[in-house]
Amino acid sequence: MSRRSRRRSQNETCGIIGMVGGIFMIIAGVTGAVTWRRIGELAVDITGVEALGPAFQILVALGGLGGILVILGSIFIGWPIIRIRTKNRLNIGKLMITIGAGFGLLGLLIFLLLTMLGGDPFGNFMGALGMGFVGLICSIYAVQKSH
Repeated sequence: MSRRSRRRSQNETCGIIGMVGGIFMIIAGVTGAVTWRRIGELAVDITGVEALGPAFQILVALGGLGGILVILGSIFIGWPIIRIRTKNRLNIGKLMITIGAGFGLLGLLIFLLLTMLGGDPFGNFMGALGMGFVGLICSIYAVQKSH
C-alpha cells in the first residue's frame, strides 16, 4: 500500500501564512508597543496629566501582543487544538488576528510618521515597510481566506 500525503486544507494554509505574518510583525517591531509608549509619554508631557500614563500602559500591553495575537489566532484557524466547534474556533482566531493586525497596522503607520520626522527616514522607512508590511499582508490574507 502506498501512503498518500495528506493535502493541507485551506484553513491550515491560512494558519501557516498567518503565523509567518505574526513572526514578521514581531521581527520588524510593528507590534505597536513602543509607539503607544511614546505617544503616552508625549501626552503626559504635553498635558501634564499624570493619570494618562496608566491608560496608555494598557495600550502598550495590548500593542505588545500584536504579533503574538496573530500567531495564536493563526493556530486557532489552522488546527483544532481546542475542542470547540469549528465555526467558533475560526471566529475566535479571526478576532485575535484582527486585533493583532489592527494594533500592528496602527503601530506601523505611527512608526512611519515618526521616522519620517527623524534622522534617517529612508532607511527606517524601508526597513519597517519590508517585513512589517509583509507580516500585515499575511495576517490579513489569513483572515480573509479562512472559512
